Amino acid sequence: MSRDYKTDKKANRKRHTTGLLLLSLFLIVIGFGILVGLNKTRKSLVEECENSLLWEVQLTAHEVSNDIENKLAVLDTIQEMIVQTSGIGPDAVKTLAASKIRYGMDYLAVIDTNYTYYDNEGDVIPDTRTKHVEEAMAGKKVVARSVDDVSGDGVVFFVPCTDEDEVVGVLIAKASREELLEMLSVKPQEGTELVVDASGKVVLMADDFGNYLDGMSWDEFFQNGESWKSKKQFDDEIQLMGCAVASAVNKAGKEIYFAVAKVKDYEEFFVVRLTSSKVVEKEIRQSMDRIYFLMVTMAVLIVGVVVSALVMYIRNRIEIYNTAYVDQLTGLPSKAKHKMDAQELIDKGEKRYAYVTFDVDNFKFINEMFGYEYGNKVLNHIAKNVKDSIQPGELCARISSDNFALVLIDGGTQKDLETRIYDLFKKITEPGKPGEVLNICSLRFSCGVYRIDKKQDINAIRANANLARAENKKSVLDEIIFYDEKLKARRVEEKELEYEAEEALVNGDFLVYFQPKYDVETEKIIGAEALVRWLHPVKGMLSPALFVPLFESNGFITEVDLYVLNRVCELIESWIKNGVPPICISVNLSRIHLYERDLVKRLSEVVSMHNVPPEYIEFELTESAFYEETENLLRIMAEIKAAGFRLSMDDFGSGYSSLNLLRRLPVDVLKLDKVFLEECEDGEDETRGKRIVTHVISMAKDLKMEVLAEGVETSDQKMFLQNAKCDMIQGYYYARPMPMKEFELLYKSDKSL
Repeated sequence: MSRDYKTDKKANRKRHTTGLLLLSLFLIVIGFGILVGLNKTRKSLVEECENSLLWEVQLTAHEVSNDIENKLAVLDTIQEMIVQTSGIGPDAVKTLAASKIRYGMDYLAVIDTNYTYYDNEGDVIPDTRTKHVEEAMAGKKVVARSVDDVSGDGVVFFVPCTDEDEVVGVLIAKASREELLEMLSVKPQEGTELVVDASGKVVLMADDFGNYLDGMSWDEFFQNGESWKSKKQFDDEIQLMGCAVASAVNKAGKEIYFAVAKVKDYEEFFVVRLTSSKVVEKEIRQSMDRIYFLMVTMAVLIVGVVVSALVMYIRNRIEIYNTAYVDQLTGLPSKAKHKMDAQELIDKGEKRYAYVTFDVDNFKFINEMFGYEYGNKVLNHIAKNVKDSIQPGELCARISSDNFALVLIDGGTQKDLETRIYDLFKKITEPGKPGEVLNICSLRFSCGVYRIDKKQDINAIRANANLARAENKKSVLDEIIFYDEKLKARRVEEKELEYEAEEALVNGDFLVYFQPKYDVETEKIIGAEALVRWLHPVKGMLSPALFVPLFESNGFITEVDLYVLNRVCELIESWIKNGVPPICISVNLSRIHLYERDLVKRLSEVVSMHNVPPEYIEFELTESAFYEETENLLRIMAEIKAAGFRLSMDDFGSGYSSLNLLRRLPVDVLKLDKVFLEECEDGEDETRGKRIVTHVISMAKDLKMEVLAEGVETSDQKMFLQNAKCDMIQGYYYARPMPMKEFELLYKSDKSL
């Protein structure tokens, strides 16, 4: 028994020893495998960090290059204005000061051919001959680092001023530091940026840059090349690729990662981006500590924790990817993802592509009328059809709200592209089965297309397509507009009109025309509408369709409206003084005014200044204004009525008139759009059209509103409106819009006087 016990004990001890050895070996193998795996994971994370850093610095370098190009384009415009208006000299100071404010520059100055300096403050400095000025005098555009210790770091631009291809001076400009710092925006990965020149001198530095060097200045870091890992390889990559990434150790012994990229077309400038490795190192350190602890306790738990950590990491990566690169509503690629993919596709240059951007006209109205849940269903419906329409090698994305973008293979003619896009729109808008999305509303699209004929920056491509789409919104016929040189030239012309508008207002180049309003029964003049015209000193009489939409987009329309109101009040004031019975004159009020807090106060001040009773002024708001900022609009309209003015709703029936909204609007006059009269003469639908007009007039009268019909051109139209009990008529049948003096003569000769 004793021998057997000892034998068994020895055997057990041997088994235990073998088991412990196997367990230890197992733990060692597991631990070694984990360490090897962790080391690979660490390298992968570091590599990912470096690649992300490199991509981000290249993105900023692209942005810097584009920003320089844009500023040089603006400065070209400024130098042309200076040469054409005041010349290079002391007379340019006023234009410099105005341009400095308009274009957000830190300062502007010019240097004439005698090297005399004039800046926007009126300072004059003789003999300002420098290397950069000499280069600009030779016809070269120069971009250089600022060396002004007072104004701080930044970039100075030297642009030749030319007159018929002859350099007559140099324009010098410096953008504000705040504006330049916007280029060094925060990227997805934690870090900071600066711009340096070829010598390593700082051009622009983010405010938090020093936090990443732990007290070391940029000059110390730049000169201390011994702390850089693989510096020679780094320098070689810069020369060969134009960008590189490396790591270094700062004074505190902490490793930092940094990347450098040349600024395209301006290779004397470099963008540097730094980021700390603390985030990556923290994750690795936590994993290592956990592994060390678990190796002492239980190998199985180590495996479980590692597996859990990997699963969590993968889920987080997927979640981060989806958040950054997938539109959460439609599942299409996001704007950021689309820009990267589109740029990569275009840079490959394997095929010719067309960039398409479109949105839904008046989508805000759909949300307000049917609710945001329905609006989201519409967007998902559009997204599904867009995704189904693209072919292999093409891209699509939802850019924002109801704005979608596609990159399509352009292998045929413009007509082929049009057909394909129209097929997509037709598929989106075709009626579905009962209960499907588009059974209670219709859609119309505005679409811009840019055919890409060379490798370009995606931002420029999108800008061209968006310009075409914006032009589309001015048209009621076309859904698709292609970008071309005519469109570009029209944009230049619009910029010229923007620049000339303020001076035209001061010079009285805007003329006020009047179109009479006639009583339907007596056929006497009982009012008029004031309309603005622009008598351009060079281009002659300009149509309102050319400049009014432009002024509405830049906000200048508010000044034009007040100018018209002043002229109208002057006319009524002269009538009252001369014993002529005044009549109510309507003035168009742009929807831009709805965002002015003191609108009613400003209107009342103008009328009071001319001693005109407010009941002789009627303000017209177009129908399109009534489905934007509805509650705010109702509040402002109530204030206008309380001040004693009259109100009218212009172009009723041209858009999305809501009868429920009409019930709430405190308007005195409902102006029927001429589309109603056209429908009354539309062959088979003539009877139906007339019934609609008759009922609209009756409804308006029930709501205590007067009715005015616009666009009356024939005797038959006049007779129909008389029978339908319309109150007023306005149109070419009686009179076209006419200058003030001609209108006065017509009004004073009218038998009703």
